[in-house]
Amino acid sequence: FGNVLFTVGFLIIFAFVRLRGKDLFYNLLNTLLKRKKAEIILNEGISSNLICYILSLCLSFSIISIGIVYIIEGSFINLFTLYLFIGLFLYHFLLLLIVRLFGWTFNAINMGVVVIVNLWTYNILSGLLFSPFVIAIFFVKSFAVIPLLKIVIFGAILLMIVKIIRWIEILITHRVSILYMILYLCALEIMPLLVLYKMVE
Repeated sequence: FGNVLFTVGFLIIFAFVRLRGKDLFYNLLNTLLKRKKAEIILNEGISSNLICYILSLCLSFSIISIGIVYIIEGSFINLFTLYLFIGLFLYHFLLLLIVRLFGWTFNAINMGVVVIVNLWTYNILSGLLFSPFVIAIFFVKSFAVIPLLKIVIFGAILLMIVKIIRWIEILITHRVSILYMILYLCALEIMPLLVLYKMVE
């Protein structure tokens, strides 16, 4: 029953975001394709439509949490799912705060804007792109679960590679030193992956 309730709630919120979120998914696509300036997306998209972006983030992190918990424990929704969801949520806004602080401290506000827009984009898409496959696990026969999990894991790895390449491109474009680049990637990208790997292990 919990799986059905989550699916219905997910679809209702997704429909609300799709109808009320002005150009939300269009802006996410533009960020991926770099067809629109980050400053415009931040000011005209995220800032003016923050509620829908937060709801989209909640949908994404709920899918990620459920997927991770299922891989680790073989169950979908429990207390660990909630803790993981809250952790991801806090981690996202902590990153935004750190980026804002670094941008102000090192007089790199433009770069900070680009990073913030990309953080919103990748954190939202990380869950939403794989939501059909994760939700399908609720209802398919047992023999179809493993292929679905393989699709999700492969897609997540591919998206993470694209994300890291994008970060490197942003850092190089704004002439960030190699040392700062390594520190950023290790502290904010690679370390969370290692923690996640240890959890799954």
